[in-house]
Amino acid sequence: MHPCKLIEQTRLAARLEKDQNSETCFLAIASKEGKASVRTLILRNIIENNFTLFINKSSPKWRQLSLNCHYELLLWYPSQQKQFRINGSCRILEYTEVCEVWKGRPASSKYMDVLYQELPQSSTIASRKILKDNIERIKTSQDTEKLAAPPSVSGVELKANKIEILDLAPRDLSQDDRIHDRQLFQFIDDHWQSEVVIP
Repeated sequence: MHPCKLIEQTRLAARLEKDQNSETCFLAIASKEGKASVRTLILRNIIENNFTLFINKSSPKWRQLSLNCHYELLLWYPSQQKQFRINGSCRILEYTEVCEVWKGRPASSKYMDVLYQELPQSSTIASRKILKDNIERIKTSQDTEKLAAPPSVSGVELKANKIEILDLAPRDLSQDDRIHDRQLFQFIDDHWQSEVVIP
């Protein structure tokens, strides 16, 4: 089976089970100096071999991705007992592409994107009240329906060329060993090739 199709099926099953991880992913980035960092993000879309994420340009992770583009994406669905590790290349989305999807974002996310123009993501403030007051100011001063995506809104399309799948659910509950199923898929010569990996 196409590994990205399996991811989509697993994600749909996780949504039906109300799995809290069904909309999120874990993005690991390595800096040029080799310093690793991991973030939890919303996984926007899966289209063919591509995984889309929104990232604001004020964020440190944006700077790392745009300069380096070495990443690993982890999807973990506890309800399905399946983990997916994804590697590949990174393409920065065009502003027009982001704007189309941005229109459908929740109002709270739009307010944050507007706020990032003044207070960059990951910057520090004296209290949470300052954050809430600024959000309230944006809410009352701007019409949510007419909000346009700020220039700092951006996103990336992570193209998978390597996917490792770890299925922790036992294939047959009557077996005593319950050995996990682990497979490695690599996109070579325009198609996916798979191998079994020792768990």
